[in-house]
Amino acid sequence: MSQRRGYFEDYDVGNVLEDVQDWYHIPTLVVLLGFMLWVRLRSWSNFVRDGDVFFSGNDAWYHYRQTQYVVDNWPGTMPFDPWTYFPYGTASGQFGTLFDQLVATAALIVGLGNPSDQTVAMTLLVAPAVMGTLVAVPVYFAGKRLGGRFGGLVSVLILALSSGSFLNRSIVGFSDHQVAEALFQMVAVVAIMIAVSVAEDEMPVWELVVNREWDALRPSAGWATLAGVAMALYIWVWPPALLLVGIFGVFLVIQLNLDYLRGRSPEHVAFVGVIALVVTGLLSFIPLSTFEVTGVDFSFMQPLLAFAVAAGAVFMAWLARAVDDADIDRRAYPAIVFGAIAAAAVLAAVIVPDVFGYIVKNTDRFIGLGGGAQAQTIGEAQPVPLGDLLPRLFGSYGLAWFGAFAGLVALLAGHVRGTEKRAETVFVMIWTVIMLLATMTQVRFGYYLTLPIAVLNAYIIALVAKYVSPTGSLEEIETFQVLTIMAVLILVIAPMIVPMTAGSSTVIERGSGAGPSPGVVGWTDSLDWMESNTPTPGTYGGANNSMDFTETVPRQDDYDYPDGAYGVMSWWDYGHWITQRGGRIPTANPFQQGATEAANFLLAPTEKQAGDVLANVSEDDADAETRYVMIDWKMVNTYSRLSRGKFFAPTIFNESTETSDYYSPVIDVSTGQPRVGYNLKTQRYYESMVNRLWHFHGSARQPRPVVLNYDTIQQGQGQEAKVLPRGDQNPYRVYDSMREAREFAENDSTAQIGGVGPNPPEAVEALDHYRLVYNSNTSAFQPGSPYQRGFRREVTSLSGGVNEFRNSTRTELRGIQSILLGPQSPSPPWTKVFERVPGATIEGTGPENRTVIASVPMELNSANATFRYTQRVETGPDGEFEMTVPYSTTGYENWGTEQGYTDVAVEAAGPYTIRTNVYQNLSSGSSYMYNATTHVSEGKVIGEDDSPVQVDLERTEFGQSQPDGNESTTDETSGDSGTNETSGDDTTGDDTASDGSTDTSTNDSESQTMIAEPAGGAGIVTP
Repeated sequence: MSQRRGYFEDYDVGNVLEDVQDWYHIPTLVVLLGFMLWVRLRSWSNFVRDGDVFFSGNDAWYHYRQTQYVVDNWPGTMPFDPWTYFPYGTASGQFGTLFDQLVATAALIVGLGNPSDQTVAMTLLVAPAVMGTLVAVPVYFAGKRLGGRFGGLVSVLILALSSGSFLNRSIVGFSDHQVAEALFQMVAVVAIMIAVSVAEDEMPVWELVVNREWDALRPSAGWATLAGVAMALYIWVWPPALLLVGIFGVFLVIQLNLDYLRGRSPEHVAFVGVIALVVTGLLSFIPLSTFEVTGVDFSFMQPLLAFAVAAGAVFMAWLARAVDDADIDRRAYPAIVFGAIAAAAVLAAVIVPDVFGYIVKNTDRFIGLGGGAQAQTIGEAQPVPLGDLLPRLFGSYGLAWFGAFAGLVALLAGHVRGTEKRAETVFVMIWTVIMLLATMTQVRFGYYLTLPIAVLNAYIIALVAKYVSPTGSLEEIETFQVLTIMAVLILVIAPMIVPMTAGSSTVIERGSGAGPSPGVVGWTDSLDWMESNTPTPGTYGGANNSMDFTETVPRQDDYDYPDGAYGVMSWWDYGHWITQRGGRIPTANPFQQGATEAANFLLAPTEKQAGDVLANVSEDDADAETRYVMIDWKMVNTYSRLSRGKFFAPTIFNESTETSDYYSPVIDVSTGQPRVGYNLKTQRYYESMVNRLWHFHGSARQPRPVVLNYDTIQQGQGQEAKVLPRGDQNPYRVYDSMREAREFAENDSTAQIGGVGPNPPEAVEALDHYRLVYNSNTSAFQPGSPYQRGFRREVTSLSGGVNEFRNSTRTELRGIQSILLGPQSPSPPWTKVFERVPGATIEGTGPENRTVIASVPMELNSANATFRYTQRVETGPDGEFEMTVPYSTTGYENWGTEQGYTDVAVEAAGPYTIRTNVYQNLSSGSSYMYNATTHVSEGKVIGEDDSPVQVDLERTEFGQSQPDGNESTTDETSGDSGTNETSGDDTTGDDTASDGSTDTSTNDSESQTMIAEPAGGAGIVTP
């Protein structure tokens, strides 16, 4: 007992408090780091489904491919990839960089040198969370330099609570290099701050170099070297990190001028700049892989710009001495500097215009507050409208953005007043402004802006401490002063803890709600099917040139694909999924390679034009062509914001058309707030390849007697806008025949036949060489999905507005649904896969100069539904006809992947029916038609058997009655007013001969009239 009493007597509480004061920042920092990691990792299980690891976004999937390659070839990165951008292949410098090497190294360590694919995927899955947490370390040191240890902790606290772009890109699953960019940029910024500060203290000058006084130069040279290494590592992660070299260059120009005008030698900071940039330039040669003029790959641009800025620093240091020796007014120095910069720019524009143009273009791309139209098809490359800036800042940072702004203003005021002279604070100001401009130019750069916002709040906290504490030290203030500082801090961070704006959320909410991209989940079953049921690239058509998915291929400009290789056409967004998840070669990818070709194909108005596009993306000297087309619902959806549609994007890459050529918005004002009710499509929309495939599966399509009504209103500058009709007018009408529909539309300038759902205003011809081979089992019509939201808005608008929608009967709503979906299944698929085939030739004879219709029912692999492929041709004066059809009816079991072809999941439910319209003998009243049935083998469709199918149509008499089957009994019938279409029929069709007029041909020496046309619509109908 006495010993214990002695222990407490020796216990010095004062020493403990001193220890707490000395070391409180370490446990606090650890707690903040733990909180950041927990927030970012807590939803990891959402990304693992049935043993498969998913990621967010598109680029993460290509990083997965690159990381797997590095694991197998450590530390080498993939020099060239023939498994994307068919038929060229690609080498993208932004992928296969230090980020992938770090993740691969971690996977090798976790997997004890032989990690499984699952281990690699899981390592990549959590990598952004780990790297995002590590960013807090350099942020702390930067904040500490501006505001002491407490200021550094404030910076980390703000970083930990920020819910903007930085959180999004550092959360589990967002396995892109962007989080590594933030980490290595922040490391480089801290290194530059320290190096500049050391140079100011040590004051290195040229004479020390000449006299080889290395001891005096060592501190400055050492930190400058570390700064150079840090910038080089940043470039190794992301080649466009030249941005930081540019920021450092701007800093050197401003700081060296400030130093000289203040009577201080600019050589001190210039010394650091030269060494750091020379080191950066030299290390940038290590990953050099191309000599093209590009900053998105490891090219000569990185060392060239670094050496150029270093040379500029040398020039400015020399110029300062020259101005002094010439006894010129100091104010001439900045004039000479900026004049020399202008002269150098003009000289560069003349001597190396490509390099100069590239620098100007990308400067505008990064901080020009605009961006090209094509770049704006990328969600993360959208500019931030000035009016949206403050709401975005407040939603992501609460009042921390205001604290950062106050810190920026305080720093600027300090330099103007002369109370703040540290060069590192000038660098921080320039860095902040450029990061703000970059964020306003491309919203994705918000993950960079978070860093200076966090750091600048440390400075403002230090200023508060200076005014409440006599010594300006946070460690020596009284209780009430502590309370004052804490009140300011709570005011700054409170909105980040309790969101005060609509749509904003806390980091905990964001972290718990993270999950894989809905798109890749929706595409998964189609990609899995593609991998298992199509031939391995290099084996199509029976070729024996199977391509190795992990093969090392030397870098080259144009890969020579072997016979049997093939491409998969889709929009560029989906290229990485097709490569990594499907194991196939996309023609376009998220590098936007092949985007123009994809746009031209998807929007092609004829099959011939689409074929011309594909002919240009095929090997010249090999049987390697684009064989498949993958389409999802977004590619035909025109609501880019409401339903995340993508149809608008190809129109930007296709220079011959604009979105207005395809659709125009009809505004719904029934709610009091104008909004797009639906987009009224034109015939050009339905004739585009993407829509002929998606809506009609390549079949011919006739219009339905559905008429859309609208009103027009005058807007500013004489422009008209379409709005939903008001009063007693309905937004649509369904007629009994096309004749009635056309008569109404012709007499009403604000009415159009069709234009919503799969309802073209005019007939659409069939495709000869494209067939549906797989229909996704994943529905686009999921609760709360973007597809569902857009669909509900259309239904509401066609009901006449919100109030009318509430009063609509179930039958009325089903009628509207039938118009919007056609006779499709109530559950539209997420994706559809089509194959491009030679097609089978059907030759035959029938009556002369008549329309012959071939149709075949096809069973889908999903939704327990069918559709009917239909094609029309005209017989000649000799009665002969010929057509090419893409769908087979027999022989599927003979041609699968082992033979180099497709195991199709969409098969015929019967033979082809080939027949004419039903005609009536006006004198006798009897009816007749010419018809036959035939099968078409799979071998003929895929080109293994090029012999034609022969068909002779025979005349069939019906007396006074119509034939049994799918024919409608009167001309131009419309089903039952749009609620349901005739099963399997090409609904409400009226070709030029089907409008009830008398056929004047003298065949059989009698007058005839066509009273019904056999069906063949491509809509999905339930049995």
